[in-house]
Amino acid sequence: MFNKRAYPRYSSLAQARLDHIDYTMGILKDLSITGCRLEFSVAIALRAGETYRIIIYPEAASHISPFEILGENRWNRAGYDAFESGFFFHTSPSGKAFASYLDYLAWRSNNASGETVTP
Repeated sequence: MFNKRAYPRYSSLAQARLDHIDYTMGILKDLSITGCRLEFSVAIALRAGETYRIIIYPEAASHISPFEILGENRWNRAGYDAFESGFFFHTSPSGKAFASYLDYLAWRSNNASGETVTP
């Protein structure tokens, strides 16, 4: 399958929430330097084209502190048991925690063969 993305997108199971929504947490399904996909168990009213503050709580195994990202909502999709939203980052997120978590996901993706190597 041909992937048109310029940057790799890494799978994640980190928790995430949107700054203005207190009633539910979501899952960070994937992350790249240019965007992310969030999944929620309930539908959330998000407007395409609007910028939202996303708080990411990395997987415990990564030993990385929570961090924030600003992302423009590009699409929303309601499924049978989940609600997904895609976000685009206009500028590359800065901060050590974001870079470290992206590096951790890349390392984990490259070592998915079951090797026991520490990052």
